[in-house]
Amino acid sequence: MLIIVLLKGVPARTTQAVQIGGVLNREAMELVLNPHDAKAVEAADFVKRRAGGKVVALSMGPDMKLIPLMKPLYDAEVSGVDEEYILSDRKMAGSDTLATSYAVSLGVKKLVEMHTAPIGELSAEIRRGGYSDTVKAKAAALYGANLLTNRVYSELPSVRDSIVHRFLAGELTPDAALAELAAEMERVSKFIVLSGVKTTDGETGSVGPQVAEGTSELLGKVIPHATYVEDFDVDPATWTLSSERRIGYLSQKLEMKLPALLTVAAEYRPREAPASWAKEVRASNYKGKVLQATKWTADDLGADPKRLGLAGSPTIVGAGIDIGKPPVQKKVGESLVFLKAAPQMELDSKKYGPYSPGDLVQGLPGPAVEKLKSEGAVGAFTIEMLAEELFR
Repeated sequence: MLIIVLLKGVPARTTQAVQIGGVLNREAMELVLNPHDAKAVEAADFVKRRAGGKVVALSMGPDMKLIPLMKPLYDAEVSGVDEEYILSDRKMAGSDTLATSYAVSLGVKKLVEMHTAPIGELSAEIRRGGYSDTVKAKAAALYGANLLTNRVYSELPSVRDSIVHRFLAGELTPDAALAELAAEMERVSKFIVLSGVKTTDGETGSVGPQVAEGTSELLGKVIPHATYVEDFDVDPATWTLSSERRIGYLSQKLEMKLPALLTVAAEYRPREAPASWAKEVRASNYKGKVLQATKWTADDLGADPKRLGLAGSPTIVGAGIDIGKPPVQKKVGESLVFLKAAPQMELDSKKYGPYSPGDLVQGLPGPAVEKLKSEGAVGAFTIEMLAEELFR
């Protein structure tokens, strides 16, 4: 089972924003993992203990910032995550919830295809080669890449009844092996996506549901979702997910078929996984952990650039304020900024500056500002300047 947990790097404190709809330059700020996502990691760990599979962390943002933040998650909450993928590209900068959800949905789709395609490759090898060493070599390579479950192929001493081992031992005919591989592909397709209820830098709580809608669009099938989930369980025998959530004074019990998406509330407490399912859990697990995070760009995802970043973001949000610093906002076409460096100046016994290119014109007397304008040292903040500050 593929267990995808969505993570986000958020400012360590409410932070200074360059404004055209409050865009944050995350490369220049201190980031922490979104606190609400801790519950999603706990939930992902429960699902793995309950049904087996692998926990894959998926995030979006500057990879040089996110890699060190996500690395400790390999050892978090009992077994932690097994793999990490980061969507990082300048084309994604400035994304609102809609553009973010589109990119993340593409990441979910790519992960699902990445784990179902190897089963198809192995099936093709059986059709082509029959009882040959090429089948075992293919299975071993895919298993080594962490792309096949123990049920398909395993090098664990405790797993001796994998599909490939039984096939090569003559216990399965080619048709029987292909049928079991088709069933395993169906199991892997029953993925679950888990996220926190919201992020501390946006507070919208809308990205999770939007990812469910976006993934539904991309995969051509409905991915049901539930938000604010306080308790849930997965039945790996029927691939049914039952959940409970509370919204205000309303409590709901929801049941849905996998694949599905949940946003996990702060009140969530993991259940104990029943020991009776331990053998099936082991069969559904993968080889282990891939400790090197993988970066995917917009091109890797096959993304439509018109649906990414500022171009794909219809939402306008308010500016952030850096606690402990004066509020700083730059509005395209309105704010005056320094176009070139200016030395410190003294006017009416008060000192101003020095100034660097891009600094806001604040507090200077009107005559001084007009003089700087006439000298070409001051001008309006432009969209080109915004793009430069975001992407440099």
